[in-house]
Amino acid sequence: MPRRESPLDPGDGALLRFAGDLRALRERAGSPPYRQLALRAHCSAASLSVAAGGRRLPSLAVTLAYVQACGGDVREWRHRWQLLAAELAADAAARRRALDVGRAPYPGAAAFEAVDADRFFGREALLDRLVSVLAERRLVIVTGPSGAGKSSLVRAGLLTRLGWSPAAAAATGDGNGGGGGDGPGGGAERPRTGDGVPVALLTPGERPMEAYALALARLGQSAARAARDPSGPTAGDPVLVVDQGEQLRTRCRDAAERVRFLDALVALAACAPERPPAGPAGPAGAAQAGCRVVLVIRSDQSGPLFAEHPGLAEAARHAVVPVGRPAPVELRRAITEPALRAGCTVEGALLAVLISTAAYQPGGLSLVSAALAATWRRRSGNALTLAGFQATGGFEGALARAAETLYDGLEIADRMLVRAVFLRLGAELLDGGPLGAGGGTAAAVALGGGSTAAGVGTAGDGTAGEVAGGDEGARTPLWRAEFDGPGVPEILERLVRARLVVVDGETVELSHYALPQAWPRLRGWLVEGRGALSELRGLTTAARGWAGAGRDPELLYRGARLDQLMRRVADGELAATGIERAFLAASARAAAADRRRAQRQQLTVAGVAAASGALLALAGGSRIRRAWRW
Repeated sequence: MPRRESPLDPGDGALLRFAGDLRALRERAGSPPYRQLALRAHCSAASLSVAAGGRRLPSLAVTLAYVQACGGDVREWRHRWQLLAAELAADAAARRRALDVGRAPYPGAAAFEAVDADRFFGREALLDRLVSVLAERRLVIVTGPSGAGKSSLVRAGLLTRLGWSPAAAAATGDGNGGGGGDGPGGGAERPRTGDGVPVALLTPGERPMEAYALALARLGQSAARAARDPSGPTAGDPVLVVDQGEQLRTRCRDAAERVRFLDALVALAACAPERPPAGPAGPAGAAQAGCRVVLVIRSDQSGPLFAEHPGLAEAARHAVVPVGRPAPVELRRAITEPALRAGCTVEGALLAVLISTAAYQPGGLSLVSAALAATWRRRSGNALTLAGFQATGGFEGALARAAETLYDGLEIADRMLVRAVFLRLGAELLDGGPLGAGGGTAAAVALGGGSTAAGVGTAGDGTAGEVAGGDEGARTPLWRAEFDGPGVPEILERLVRARLVVVDGETVELSHYALPQAWPRLRGWLVEGRGALSELRGLTTAARGWAGAGRDPELLYRGARLDQLMRRVADGELAATGIERAFLAASARAAAADRRRAQRQQLTVAGVAAASGALLALAGGSRIRRAWRW
């Protein structure tokens, strides 16, 4: 007789219940020996025995072979196996996330903070240049497009170079913080006073002068303590870092306060150590006696800010540090070095996909970090793999989650504006892009991961680079002036902060051109709005031609086309720009003038006809009277 199975381990876990039910199924089949069962199942007896052992989940093929050999319901057991596999995977992921707390080498879509300095790589040359310029100049401007890594460079790079350390922050009660920029008055962190110079970090917010006063007071207190304590940090002047300087224009609505803030920054940087400012020698005066200023601002807002405050442009002459997309060699270090520090490796196929994508996508840097953070939680042993990247949904999954989260938090009116913005940005995709007839939907997003990423599974075959390079040539960023409708600039800022849209100078484009494929809602908008997009492109072309021709009235719209466009704009289906609104308004006035002219002509014709009828009547009456006389 065959020997009996070992009893299952005590417990009530899902895996044990699954194994117990497999054993019960075998008992109902007459408890055939595993050798006999193996002949029926065309599977090894050892595999079948392990399947009912309750120690690990058997493969789906072994499970179904076991069930079929015992006469069970294959469809029911397939469903049970899938549910159990999902449950076990979720439990494993939860345990791994618990172990990963504080150890993940990538910050995700968020910017690197000062406490992330030990995992911030790839920007060493740019950081050297920033430190060198700051040593020579007292006011430095760091500028670049959204998503280029400006905040990470300053927070995780510059602060560390200036001597701040996580241990010093813990000693002074500092967290890693983000500058507190979400509050109504911006935010200011405590000064960093590790082994180097005191540093204060602020974001302007809605009331920049309040944030400035708070940061300067704290910086002054630290500088005063350093002056009284010869053993304190005396490596250089205190440094005030103003991050997200674009908030001066996007959040601060008081132009006078904005000018006062910029005046204060210029004056602060102009106060050399040998020329202390007049006034009370309090803590703020100690800071002003020798302080350097770093202003971090998005490139699309730097030009308008310089135009508004010429003194700032003059003070920052030859002290502008541009931040652009990282080079491939920098990306390689940014991807691989944090993993190596954590004792992991990055698979070559995954590395090729990430580098090729970030090299061609305007907002690829934050997407790469977010994808790596998700892939880290699905790593295979100590390796980050392309399969793990695909299992997270790749770039498509990250984009869709970010977009849907943003959309769910909007009011109804703002949702209409978001739809209008994306329709304008996505209009080019209907003409040969990923959604067009010749765009090739799968190929266009092959390097986005998910089900389509299989096309780049072979490292070194050049597929990803070819796809990205071919798609890059078809892109046409739109002008920032096309997004000046009521409420549209504010919505655009929210899309920029969510890393869904990138602004660079005077242009706007999608952060990743897999977004229409990744986000079903946007794809539906683009497909449903083909007619509206065609009208929008026609309107844009007509408005620009009208403006370029000196606003020639012969080029204005008339009739049903004008009525339909006016209705779409009024309903919020299309967001017209300033020149487009002016074109539509002039067309409406011209149409109204045409109607009045036509009415006057009709009245004139009617009057002439009436007069002619009266004259004819008079003439006829005269003839009748003459006839009666005869």
